[in-house]
Amino acid sequence: MKLYITLFAAMLFLAMGCQDETCFEEKGLISMDQYLLDNNLTPETDEDSGLRYTIIQPGGEDKPAADADVVVNYEGWQTNDEVFDSSDEAIRFPLERLIGGWQIGIRLIGAGGKIRLYVPSYLAYGTSGTGTICPNSDLIFDIDLISFTD
Repeated sequence: MKLYITLFAAMLFLAMGCQDETCFEEKGLISMDQYLLDNNLTPETDEDSGLRYTIIQPGGEDKPAADADVVVNYEGWQTNDEVFDSSDEAIRFPLERLIGGWQIGIRLIGAGGKIRLYVPSYLAYGTSGTGTICPNSDLIFDIDLISFTD
């Protein structure tokens, strides 16, 4: 009986891995390294987290704290250049409830600043993915930090 359970678990694990690969292939996704190379981009890298970013406008001197509420406009896309989400108008978020890449990146700019984040999957939605985002997907975001309150 244990053998059957082990075999079933192994088959399930392999099938889940294939779904990730199928999702990537169907969407034409590529690795972040390949995306940056193909687009001749050389962003900065946060040494502690591995987040890559380009500060487009630094904004004000004061930066949001980890527990700040932030008001942003944003657009997010995948490495196939498919936009998966954007804000039609300014939206408020508690920073501590956002994906890790945002928590790190938004704190690099002040109000009025703009940043492009190249978020590795482990700082995004990880192995589970979400909605139309495949598991283990690297993501790119343009974020305008309109304001924040600590």
